[in-house]
Amino acid sequence: MKLALIAGGQPRFTPSFPILMEQLQGFDFADIYLTLWRSEWADNDHDARKKIEKILNPKYTLAKVQIVDEPEWESRLPPHSIPLAPPVPETITWWFKRGYQQFYALSMTFDLIEQPYDIYIRFRLDGMLDRVLDLRTVTLGNNVVFPSNSNFGFGDFPINDQFAIGNYDSMKFYCDFGRQYPKLVPIADPLWLNNGKDRAEHWSWSTEHVIGTYMKINNRQRITGNFQHFINVNGRSRFTDKHYHHPIVPDPTMR
Repeated sequence: MKLALIAGGQPRFTPSFPILMEQLQGFDFADIYLTLWRSEWADNDHDARKKIEKILNPKYTLAKVQIVDEPEWESRLPPHSIPLAPPVPETITWWFKRGYQQFYALSMTFDLIEQPYDIYIRFRLDGMLDRVLDLRTVTLGNNVVFPSNSNFGFGDFPINDQFAIGNYDSMKFYCDFGRQYPKLVPIADPLWLNNGKDRAEHWSWSTEHVIGTYMKINNRQRITGNFQHFINVNGRSRFTDKHYHHPIVPDPTMR
């Protein structure tokens, strides 16, 4: 069984990444694809590859990694009737920028794949499962399989936006969400145009809400597996711009 792992965005490597590689079982080999924002961690593909390859499990290969500038987001912001504050923590623009860039990175990463795989996994560099997962036990259809925990979003369609398993078609659909994100925000929250509140709990356009909207309008089912997924279990990355109650942990790629 051939496996493709897909991630993107900030280089939030934590001790959870090596643990996740051990937790995934039931496959022959895995290729990793990454699109990471240019930063002091790495400003070119070569340096990024050197840092990542030294911590990989023997069954894993870094197929492709690209270091790129963060994508422009201001022109992607849907029309809004109220002047918005700059993207500082907890403002509307901050949340939009985070959501759009996070999932647009997955769209860019999926485009790097040029060969077929049996299973595709969207993962996070700072996330891990609650158990060993034998991928041979995961039933794949035309829908991605989500973790069973950390569900947020609409009450009738809660989503865990941190991890997903699928076949080619379902993962292509999932990753293309990043390109659709801006136009889906006002659909997920009809009050978007006039929403002047700067706290996310008043909105219905979190990434989980927007993914749920994307799946609903495309008649996709919400499927959950018998596993859970967590981030920041060992602490947060220095590139994590929230969850400040977690201590910053060493980056395994910097050893």
